[in-house]
Amino acid sequence: MGSRIDKDGPSASTSASISSVTDDVQQVKGLTFDTARMHFCEQYGDEAWDLLMESLPRHTRKIFDEADFNEWYPEGEMRRFMHAVHEQLAHGDDQRFMEIVRGLALAGISRFFRMLLGLASARFVLRKVPVVWKRLRRGPAELSTELTDDGRVLIHYEDFRYCRDPIYRQLSMANCQALVQAATGKVPRAKVLVWDRTSMTLAFEVDS
Repeated sequence: MGSRIDKDGPSASTSASISSVTDDVQQVKGLTFDTARMHFCEQYGDEAWDLLMESLPRHTRKIFDEADFNEWYPEGEMRRFMHAVHEQLAHGDDQRFMEIVRGLALAGISRFFRMLLGLASARFVLRKVPVVWKRLRRGPAELSTELTDDGRVLIHYEDFRYCRDPIYRQLSMANCQALVQAATGKVPRAKVLVWDRTSMTLAFEVDS
């Protein structure tokens, strides 16, 4: 399985084709859809939210309207939404997109993971990413963490079909950064070390 440096990845247009609902074995808990709806309406207004929804298929809009906190929904539906956010709210700007995602993640953390707020160690919360993942997602994907000799925290994703999507790689980095931001008030530097179609490794530089 050959790894590739992030800059050599496929274009966004190649990776933007969205998988079918019926073949999506990776799932997301309903509370993530409800949190997105609440946060975007509060932060950007109902009109911006309506425009986002209008760009999505009817069945995707229905999930955001009716999501049950404890039910599971296809990851592909969240992917559709994130592509719309990248295009419409971030206007294709990757850094702006990651800022938007961090804001959304912080809203979810303050709502459902208050125990992370005020924790002092960035390394501690990053090493808890696999635990948070299992609270919000289910499917074949497996996450693990590693502390390098130079003090970085690496997060390894395996069997996650969306690693091939550059927007989803940005989403993953921003979500992890938000955990550190919630705990320490700082956003760590992050990058994708390697990735292929179903795996990737994210690296985070954190204070000692």
